Amino acid sequence: MKRLRKSQKLRIILSGVAIYTTAQQIRYGLFGFMSQNAAAQKALEALEFSRSCGGVLANTVGQAGTWEGLQVQIDLMS
Repeated sequence: MKRLRKSQKLRIILSGVAIYTTAQQIRYGLFGFMSQNAAAQKALEALEFSRSCGGVLANTVGQAGTWEGLQVQIDLMS
């Protein structure tokens, strides 16, 4: 799986709260609660996996879903 570079800017919306951050900050734990960090990290991994698949999915710029019981949306920022 091809990972995003550490400095890649992202917008993550977790349970209605939007945060502008980087891939590195999500990987190292951005939130105060373990379940929020796990949900954010799983969303990031899902986005990276989609972009690694090739074809049309290689151009994926966002991912939304429910991880750890929390609604998460993550988008690449240019």
